[in-house]
Amino acid sequence: MLNNENKLFRLKLTGIYLLIFFAIFAIARLALLISAGSFFKELSAWTILWSFFAGLRFDIFVISIFCGALLFLLNIPVNSKLFLKIVSGFLNVLILIFSFFLSADIIYFKIFEKHLTTEPLLVQSHFSYFLSLAFSDYILVTLFVIILAISIFYFSFRMIDKYYVPPNRKVIFNAVTLVVIILLIIIAARGGLQERILSIGDAYKGGRIGGDLKLNGIFTSLIGIRSRTISNKIDISFDEALKIVQDNLLYENEELFPDDKYPLMRQRIKFNVNGKNYNVVVILLESWQKDYIDSLAGSNYGVTPNFDALAKEAVVFDRFYANGQRSIMGLMSVFFGFPYVKGLTYMGYGLENYGQTRLPLILKTNGYDNVFVQGDKRESDNAIALANFLGFKNAFGKQDIPVRNDYLSISKGYDIEAFEFFLDKIRFLKRPFFGFYFTTTTHIPYAKTILKSLEKYPEDGTEITGYLNRLYYSDFALGEFIKKAKQEDWFDNTIFIMCADHQAYGVGGMSGTFEKTKVDKLFKIPMIIYCPSLFKPEKRDTLGSQFDIIPTIIDILNIENPYSSLGKSLFSKDDNRFVFLSYEGEQIYLISNNGYAEQNWQDNTNPDMTSRDAKLLFSIEKVIYDLITSNRWMKKAD
Repeated sequence: MLNNENKLFRLKLTGIYLLIFFAIFAIARLALLISAGSFFKELSAWTILWSFFAGLRFDIFVISIFCGALLFLLNIPVNSKLFLKIVSGFLNVLILIFSFFLSADIIYFKIFEKHLTTEPLLVQSHFSYFLSLAFSDYILVTLFVIILAISIFYFSFRMIDKYYVPPNRKVIFNAVTLVVIILLIIIAARGGLQERILSIGDAYKGGRIGGDLKLNGIFTSLIGIRSRTISNKIDISFDEALKIVQDNLLYENEELFPDDKYPLMRQRIKFNVNGKNYNVVVILLESWQKDYIDSLAGSNYGVTPNFDALAKEAVVFDRFYANGQRSIMGLMSVFFGFPYVKGLTYMGYGLENYGQTRLPLILKTNGYDNVFVQGDKRESDNAIALANFLGFKNAFGKQDIPVRNDYLSISKGYDIEAFEFFLDKIRFLKRPFFGFYFTTTTHIPYAKTILKSLEKYPEDGTEITGYLNRLYYSDFALGEFIKKAKQEDWFDNTIFIMCADHQAYGVGGMSGTFEKTKVDKLFKIPMIIYCPSLFKPEKRDTLGSQFDIIPTIIDILNIENPYSSLGKSLFSKDDNRFVFLSYEGEQIYLISNNGYAEQNWQDNTNPDMTSRDAKLLFSIEKVIYDLITSNRWMKKAD
């Protein structure tokens, strides 16, 4: 009787696995809706229900790609209980992987308001960091997924032991079953019967916000990784685009193009500042949000008293932007002089194989000693290996920095000790010198005070309170660094450049003067240049961004070496200024002193190139991609 009732056991087991996978995606979608509730708050109940239903299409796509072969093997009429358990074991492992991946996507979406795309490619080089996160900040999620996986292993094997019967030996039945399964897998792996394979853009036909609820992070990562090297198709010739960029980039009274082979490489013939042989210290401030800096936003949070004091004696740039939304993009702009555009790899992951402007190396040829320090681990963003490539003689990370305070544990580093370490390294440099420090304590997640003695606001477990307390801590570390630096004999001849790598995620507001509300919210950051012996304090409305830092340093120090950058010196007399902003390469923006343009490449509509700023926007993207991939951005230095 038992055998007769369970002749279809394999099909039933297949159905159970499908239901488990569907349930995982549905639970993840519900968790996404709840955790990122503010993002989805405008959706109606009907749109939410439809998004859950339409999202099955993307879920089925993922299941077919990763599980299709195993579900097929599950139905092969092999008379072996062990074979069935092996196939089930692989499916159980995929359940574990899917659960972890979707959990990571939910966390990522809550922070960045977008699904994972190419970020999983970073797992191998940052495995220890992600592992530390999984067993510290997100230990409850990790335990839940592990318990789920163990339970599924137990019950699936128990089910096979209890209900397994030899397979149905009817040839026609088996043949038809397997053919139907193959056809269903093929259709599902295409996303349906439409002409082209399912894509991310298919989710947005009913609107962007609802589309994000339809998607899942495994699907977006699969598509993103598969298409990561494909540049946007811009309907403009390279020669025309190059002329447009050159006409907007060169200020003939100050610079010239010395080499036709490298058409954006420039050389200064006139300097706006006489800072020759001054030391330079660049401090990249992790996630410093302009809205909470009282001197810049007119606010009253009281968490940046030391930065505010510096701003009163510095040149403050009130219209300054991050060129991207991630630290690696900020580093790209600061060190390579151009923003990320779609189709390129990231700095530290292959981009450096092409000829690049290497500011530390240029300065080294002019007699500058140097050092690179980041508060985060050496492996983070491959920064230490990158620093060596850039021309830094010494590079240090979290593992090199002694910790003396009793901290509540976090995965990132500690700015007090890191600033002290940085200052000690500077003391041993020959002069003139170039020092670079990348802060870290204000990195996400924020909802945890790390040092009670520097807790500005009573900790309540919220992101905003945690962020304000961390900002207060980091500002204190900066203040101590400057206070001690003032006692050094090199201080009066040192230029301090301070800006953020990008805005803070999840705690941002909007303050100050805006070009466009949306763009300012995403990209506007603090920027000051502090050197009382060289610059009088002032607030400038000069439009600028991170890729202006290289030409600014070249201008201040009176360096005659050629360099390539999409930016201009912030002290140039040229009023024809622009900034190019890139959100993962999918959305791009351009702000000029004359106008504004934007393009969402996820939108299927053709880009509008009728305006001057739009032509410049698309020309910049095309020229950057073509020059980099053809190795014509900058001469490769030894």
